[in-house]
Parts: sequence; C-alpha cells; structure tokens
Amino acid sequence: MSIPLPETSMPPEEKNNATSPPEIAAEGPPSPPRQRFKWLKFGLRLGCALVLLTFLFKSISWSIVLQKLQHIDDGEVVIGLIVGLIGVILSSYQWQSLLDGEGIHIDLKRLINLYLIGISFNHFLPTGMGGDVIKAYYVGREGRNTAGSVSAVIMSRVTGFVGMLIVSIPMLIIYHGAFASWIVGTFLLAGLGMCSGLVVVFFAVALLPTLIKGKWTSYRIVSSMFNIGATLQKSLRQPRALCNAIVYGVLFHISAALNYYAFAMILHIQVPLPFYMVIIPFVSLVVVLPTTINGYGVRESVFIAIFASLHVDVSTAAALVLLMDAQGIFFALIGGAIYLFMHDRKANTAPKLIYVA
Repeated sequence: MSIPLPETSMPPEEKNNATSPPEIAAEGPPSPPRQRFKWLKFGLRLGCALVLLTFLFKSISWSIVLQKLQHIDDGEVVIGLIVGLIGVILSSYQWQSLLDGEGIHIDLKRLINLYLIGISFNHFLPTGMGGDVIKAYYVGREGRNTAGSVSAVIMSRVTGFVGMLIVSIPMLIIYHGAFASWIVGTFLLAGLGMCSGLVVVFFAVALLPTLIKGKWTSYRIVSSMFNIGATLQKSLRQPRALCNAIVYGVLFHISAALNYYAFAMILHIQVPLPFYMVIIPFVSLVVVLPTTINGYGVRESVFIAIFASLHVDVSTAAALVLLMDAQGIFFALIGGAIYLFMHDRKANTAPKLIYVA
C-alpha cells in the first residue's frame, strides 16, 4: 500500500491558508446575490470615477500639461520618488511599532514589501480596503495572531489620522486666511465627523460583549469581532506603542507634504510648503468616502479645485496630480511584482508527495 508523505510539514493553519486569499479563506465563496451586489457597487464606483475624470479632463489644456511634463528633469523626478519611498518606510516603521505592542515581531524589510503589496491591491482591486486586508492576513498568519494583526492595521489608520491632525490643524489655524472658506469649513467638518466615527466604533467594540450573548457568540464572525475588540482595548492600554506610532504618523504626513512639494518645485508651482500640510490631509479625508475606485476622480478634482483657489493654473495643477498618480502606480507595480515573486517562490518550494511502499 502506498502512503503519500510530504517532504516538509506545515501547520494546519498554514496548510489551509497558504494560497487562499483572506476573504475566501475566512468566508468561503460568496453567494450569487452578494456577488451581484459586489459587482454592482464596483460598477457604480467605476462609473462615478469615469464621469468625474471626463469632466475634469475636458477642462484641462492637454497641450500645456504635456509641455510641462516633457520639460521636467529626470534627476528631480528621482528625488521626488525617493521622498515618496521615505513615506513608505515611515509608514512601515509605524506599523512595526504597533505590531511590537501586540507581540508580533516582523522584519522591517518584510513589512515594507507587504506595504507595497497593499498599495498594489488598493490600485488594482475594486476596493480601497484591499491593501489593509492583505497586510493583516499575511502578518496574522506569519505572527500566528490574527486579531493582533488586524488591530495593528486598524490602529495604524487611527494613529495616522491623529498624526495628520497634529500636522494640519496648526497650519490651518496659522494660514486659514489664505484658504477659501469652503476648504476650511469642509476640512473641519470632515475631521470632526471622522473623530466622531472613531469614538462610536470604539464604544461599540467595548460594549459588544455585553450586548451579544448566548448562541450568537458561537458564530465565527461574532467571536472574531470579540477577539479584535479585546485586542483593540489592549492596544489602547499600551501608550508607548501608540505614542511611537503617532510620531511616525506625524513624520509620514510631513514626508507626504514634502513629496508633493518636491514635484511642485519641478513644475515651478509657487505654493509654500506649509500649505501642503493642509491640502494633502484635506484630500485624504475626502477620498475616504467610498465614491470611486481608490479615490480616482475625486482626488484629482478636489486637488485641482484647491489649487485653483490658490491661483494656480488648472493645467499645471493637473500635471502635478498626474505625476503623483504615476508615482502611486509605480509603487503599485513594484508591489505587484513582489507579490507575484512571493507566490512563485512558494509554488516552487511547495511540499511534494513521496510515495513509500
């Protein structure tokens, strides 16, 4: 009788999840109504993005945009890309500090790779949260702590938001007279709405165990929510890790402003650096709304509208936005290549069956 034996052993959890995407591994194949709703939502967001981009592109003088892009210096573009990469590294440090607080210790190089993979998923999947899901999935699997991994991803968003407020609010107070009233009002309302939403979420997580009892607790999704809620509460009791993450969040948003400022200098846009510390967070808050795929259309329209209020030519502002979009796609392609190489290497090292008589 022949008995198949694997050359290398894998833990049961890794056997089940080694090649399965996180959503499929956790929930199984989606039902037809859910699948139809998913594609309907994707179609609406795609349609909204195309409509916004169509109206935007009609208002742009493409001859001016192409002229400006043709005359940029390659060395200056490389400097801008390096500044953008520094932002990726800072975000990875922020993520690592939160993972350390959860007892998950992952090498920084690995986290940078996963961060770039997350950018790739955000660009090429029909959901803006695809990157967060994939990062939480792989780190949770490698660290054998799914709840802690999800908590670290969530808290990286929260501490990043706090860091953004620390950078942007003082600049908004100092330079509020230079911005149109609709920018100041919308920014404050969006920031207040985000803060209120976070407070509601944390209270809901804290109260969930007292509200849901009995047979409901046996469902996997409910038990997962309990685990994540407990982990979030645990992370709030670790001020050192949170403070470190907030500091990295502040540094990230400063680097993001420098990234835009570096490309703006290439295009000879005379907008002071402190203004970008308000403009970039403002656009980030607006793009959070799930109206288009990865914020395309909304981000460009809002960005150009803000620059128009600062007396910057529409075509010049569009050239800056296109440069930043190209940088995002460049990082996404790097992340996609890393993801494909990672899975190709796993396929080549997958356990083979040996038959023993």
